Amino acid sequence: MKRLLSLTLAIIFALALCACTGGEAEGTLAHEDTAPADFTEIRVAVLNGTTGFGIAPLYSDIQSGNDHNMNAKIDFYADATLVAPLVIGGSVDIAAVPTNLAATLYNKTKGGIEVLAVNTLGVLYLVENGETVKSLSNLAGKTVYLPGSGSNPEYVLKTLLELSGLTDKVTLDYTYATPDELTAALASGKASLGVLPEPKVTAAMTKNASLKVAVDFSKEWKTLTGTELVQGCIIARKEFIDAHPVAVDNFLKAYEESVNTLNSDPEKAAAAVVAAGIAANENLVKNALPRCNITYLVGDEMKNALNEFWGALYAQVPSSVGGALPDAGIFG
Repeated sequence: MKRLLSLTLAIIFALALCACTGGEAEGTLAHEDTAPADFTEIRVAVLNGTTGFGIAPLYSDIQSGNDHNMNAKIDFYADATLVAPLVIGGSVDIAAVPTNLAATLYNKTKGGIEVLAVNTLGVLYLVENGETVKSLSNLAGKTVYLPGSGSNPEYVLKTLLELSGLTDKVTLDYTYATPDELTAALASGKASLGVLPEPKVTAAMTKNASLKVAVDFSKEWKTLTGTELVQGCIIARKEFIDAHPVAVDNFLKAYEESVNTLNSDPEKAAAAVVAAGIAANENLVKNALPRCNITYLVGDEMKNALNEFWGALYAQVPSSVGGALPDAGIFG
């Protein structure tokens, strides 16, 4: 009887041990196969225009109930000057901003932000009413209109002219203070040669069939510097990254998927961009997309391109990047 009882207890103990071991194995597998979640609210600020295009499909998904394993509140703003104080004050966690603003914010916050990815390459083009300009060299002796002073169109053009040996051979005119004003001037024929970003390029060409893209600044930049022209990026507050790395990682994965959707399905992308309030006209967005160069760029290619761009801007106007070049800490 004792032997039978001992055998029974041994069997029960062995079964219990197997059950415990199996539970641990199952728990371990479940942990490995299931992506972690952090549903802390991510407050995201995005600019209207091309810098915000990449997030449109993700915004549409969130509005439809697909949370992409995260909790993100995305708000859109008309101007970068509205976003900067939100980042500095800590009321925004992640933002899509111009690349020169990223450098400025890094300096203003004493290293408090980090660049996570480049989301927009070059969107600047030289638009001509005519066919006299085929390359930068054709600008010698001409007047080029810029949409105001103290902005990326001016800095990029000045850098390209300097690298091409044309600095003193081209007249820059700042009569038109904004891209909208210059778009109207080119469309009406008041200006014959001007620098515009997309989707303003497409808007102007839609109104005036005589307008043509004379020079693609992205191609010229790549030829002269060996790096991509980078004009928009995703930044985040380092404090938030340190506190919620899983939430940030999930956001970036969803954002990359959003960019891929935008580039692979122009019809869906245009509808999402308009629905988000980033632009007003679906046809305009669809026609502009091939020249908007929306991307998801990370790693060394991102770092090299940004460092080249910031260096070029700093050489032109140090204040354009906050008065000092960012150190390696801006990449985390």
